[in-house]
Amino acid sequence: MSDRLEEKNPISRRKFIQISGALTAGSTLSSGLMPNRVFAGFQEEKQPKIKKFKTLGRTGFQASDVSMGGTRVREANIFRYAYDCGVNYFDVAEGYHNGDAERELGKALKHMERKKVFITTKLHLDPDESEESILNRFRECLKRLDTNYIDALYMHSVKKVSLLDKPEFHSAIAKLKADGKLRFNGLSSHGPRRDSEDSMEKVMLAAAEDGRFDLMLFIYNFMNRESGDKILKACKENNVGATAMKTSPGVLKVDDYNSDQPTEEQESRLRRYRRRYDSQEEIDQKMKEWINNQKETMKKIQPFVDKYGVKTEEQLRINSIRWILQNPDMHTVCVSFKDFDFIDKLIPFSGEKLDEQSTGFLNNFKDIYSNQYCRHGCTDCISTCPELVPVSTIMRYAYYYEHQGREKEAIQKYQKLSDMNVSKCNDCTAPCLNSCQHHIDIPRQLSKAHQMLTLA
Repeated sequence: MSDRLEEKNPISRRKFIQISGALTAGSTLSSGLMPNRVFAGFQEEKQPKIKKFKTLGRTGFQASDVSMGGTRVREANIFRYAYDCGVNYFDVAEGYHNGDAERELGKALKHMERKKVFITTKLHLDPDESEESILNRFRECLKRLDTNYIDALYMHSVKKVSLLDKPEFHSAIAKLKADGKLRFNGLSSHGPRRDSEDSMEKVMLAAAEDGRFDLMLFIYNFMNRESGDKILKACKENNVGATAMKTSPGVLKVDDYNSDQPTEEQESRLRRYRRRYDSQEEIDQKMKEWINNQKETMKKIQPFVDKYGVKTEEQLRINSIRWILQNPDMHTVCVSFKDFDFIDKLIPFSGEKLDEQSTGFLNNFKDIYSNQYCRHGCTDCISTCPELVPVSTIMRYAYYYEHQGREKEAIQKYQKLSDMNVSKCNDCTAPCLNSCQHHIDIPRQLSKAHQMLTLA
């Protein structure tokens, strides 16, 4: 393992793309990709740069207000380009793409000044996990990241307060710190899957008061902020580093369906329907049902979409992130960049206030779309279900599938629910229907998620 810096000079995105094979000799950037720098004699626009850094709690690290998560990254050059734009906080996990996120970040680290970046990785821990198991898994993280130390190790997706006091974890942390392999520790939480588990809010507030956790990664967005605001307050009072995830809800754009010329998203769905249904007529019918369901929501949203001119999921996502960036108590927003283009579009908003028009758009969106968005980590309905189906967890998997491009992972996670899935709802009288304070049609949402996540 080595933390030697092999290349100090920043590298333009055009060269990144050439290196990774996305461009060939004589080709041009694809539509929508904004060139940035001077390279090979061509004048390019100025590269976007992070403008705001915040102290990451008691770690003392000055973190870029936009940080980068590794859930969608498939190549090291995306990490490198984000770093060259000023991003200095990178979040990965043992389980992201079976360790590939760590491997790609490890490749990118060779081109970074190691002491100027903050690297976190995460481990899912079982209640009976031994200290030696934690240490061995951490050593594998070090190998994949190809670094001599990691800045922070997280307990990943903690669902019970009792796990916070796990002695094997804390003893492993102490040994790793003593050996110079680790600097800090933290935790993330997505909320419970069962009524026997604790809410994200309860877990995070307990961790803030515990005093042994330096950092937190939790759900926070303009439509799902109540618990997050309480956690932010606790982080501030206890000098804990605060990082936001799951920062944007929903979609806006609905394309008409033409079986001869489907969009990229529609073609992806068509491939799945073809594996499940025999006739083209049945496939087309399922596609039209899917489109019509989306259009029902669009009818409600359309008036203010026209008013504000925000028509795509990407525009919604950027405005959602901007809303968080202006919060002085949130130290950094963890964004899963999947390409150079989105880095170019988001980074210019670093350190900037949300304008009045964008604020108005988000407020209107929240009012109209509220009953369509199942809040990540919410537990309102779980106690009303006689079969204890984990509604919020299933809808989070659907979010991974439909909005993050993590289709295979989402299906695998849903399969692991086994007999806790939506098949339990078939003969149910739906006592959950009136339990949601946001008036979400839970049975319908679950049915759509089940159809999506069980496609073979």
